[in-house]
Amino acid sequence: MDGLFTYLLLLERCWLWLRQQTEAVNIHVSLAIIHLHRLHRSCTMAPEITGIEPSSLKGMSPDNPDLCTLEATVVTGLEDVAAEECKEKLGVTCVQARGRIFIDVNIADVTKVLLLRSIDNVNIVLTMVKNFCFGDQRERCFEQLYKFAEKQDWRKGMRVWKDIFSYPEEPIKKVVPLKNEYCCPRPDVDLKRMKLSSPILENLPESVVPEHLRNDKGLSFVDDSLKQEENSKEPSSTAAVEAVASGPRFRVSCSRTGATHKFGSPEAARQFGAGVNEMFTWPVDLTNFDLEVLLCIDKEFVYVAISLTREPLFKRNLTNFGRTNLRATICHNMVRLATPQLGEVVLDPMCGGATIPMEGSLTHSQAFHLGGDNYGQAVKRSRDNINNLLKKGKSMVVDVAQWDATKLPLRSQCVDVVVSDLPFGKRSGNKADNRVLYYRSLVELARVTKMKTGRAVLLTYDKGSMIKNIKRVHTLWKSGASRTVNIGGLPAVIYTLYRTSQLSLSDCNKDSKASETCTDPNLK
Repeated sequence: MDGLFTYLLLLERCWLWLRQQTEAVNIHVSLAIIHLHRLHRSCTMAPEITGIEPSSLKGMSPDNPDLCTLEATVVTGLEDVAAEECKEKLGVTCVQARGRIFIDVNIADVTKVLLLRSIDNVNIVLTMVKNFCFGDQRERCFEQLYKFAEKQDWRKGMRVWKDIFSYPEEPIKKVVPLKNEYCCPRPDVDLKRMKLSSPILENLPESVVPEHLRNDKGLSFVDDSLKQEENSKEPSSTAAVEAVASGPRFRVSCSRTGATHKFGSPEAARQFGAGVNEMFTWPVDLTNFDLEVLLCIDKEFVYVAISLTREPLFKRNLTNFGRTNLRATICHNMVRLATPQLGEVVLDPMCGGATIPMEGSLTHSQAFHLGGDNYGQAVKRSRDNINNLLKKGKSMVVDVAQWDATKLPLRSQCVDVVVSDLPFGKRSGNKADNRVLYYRSLVELARVTKMKTGRAVLLTYDKGSMIKNIKRVHTLWKSGASRTVNIGGLPAVIYTLYRTSQLSLSDCNKDSKASETCTDPNLK
């Protein structure tokens, strides 16, 4: 009987071991499939917005009164991650463009889009024209932009805007047909901030070139009569709107790209805004506005949208800011690229204000998030930020500590995922320090990260130092997909690394090639 009992016990243990191994293999296979899909997508940049076909977006059609098209702005380079979140949480397929995605959703589901964690701003698109065909004369362009205000589905857009912001009254009470040809241009006001590098400067008549650019262009100063030549070309019908202004205070913001236009962005906003003002008699307020209308012009591609976010969605979580805080939306996308699984430990060895650990713990609560920094003030800010969210009722599995990222007080192979924003060498540190810091950090992270299954998602602007040191630790980390992202105008790169089966550092240190590339005598 004792032998039989021992046999059954061994059989049970073998079965449990096999089940654990099967579960581990399934997790590894699923992670591999996810990373292969992302590798394919990251190698293909999102197309320019001019490549979008407006007919593919059904929400702008009047035949779909309960469907609307939303534009969600995204950090350039992370469009596919945001599209993946939309499909997962909303069940919709997105149309991707550089720095934005477009979604067709039911009007009742617009509030769900505002809860997405990977997007910065949300706008409802009214009209999209692929080939606008601007005129050859400035006056013709002004007339086109002025009368373009009549070609929008304002009622659907304002219906959504009213529900989102709980506006107390009906914003569109009446619509007045446009009678003027265009609004009186004011180049002396609209072009006063134009720079010499502006590509449209050569397209402007000499009479409207700003005074501060005349010397640089070799133009002589003109008298007042010539300065006002553009203003004298005012349309014959210039009667002001007699009705008293009422309704939401609004402004028009124009984003323009292209070298062939004969007008500046402020001039386009003035003309389109004048048409909106005359149609609805809404008061214009450029500072304390209730409604922001967006006019986007990219060469011959034009679309109009209404902003549904008063401030960007990445302004969350933080109450105590440092010098180099990362946007919460970028943090979310980086954690999402790392795909934390149930029970895994996610580490940020240089957490700063704990933006990555906080965002990760809010969206991936099935994992434990740990952050640290060698600067005591940064650790204090991190704890203040975490305590602020806890006071708001947020539940987070997160902790922070003060440490040296090159000498972590953690046991070997206890971390599953590393997600970190490394020093860029701009506001924090310099490239000479980065070459040493990156190497020592990668070696130390390899020690604390689990072999074979461990992975790291690292953001940096110092690409030279990162690439050089990844080569030096190639026996510890296998380089995966990388993607270029726009961080405040800087072309930074997100690197995805995978932990190899190399246990110790001996092989890496004995590599003669690595020794030759090491310039720091302390590291040889």
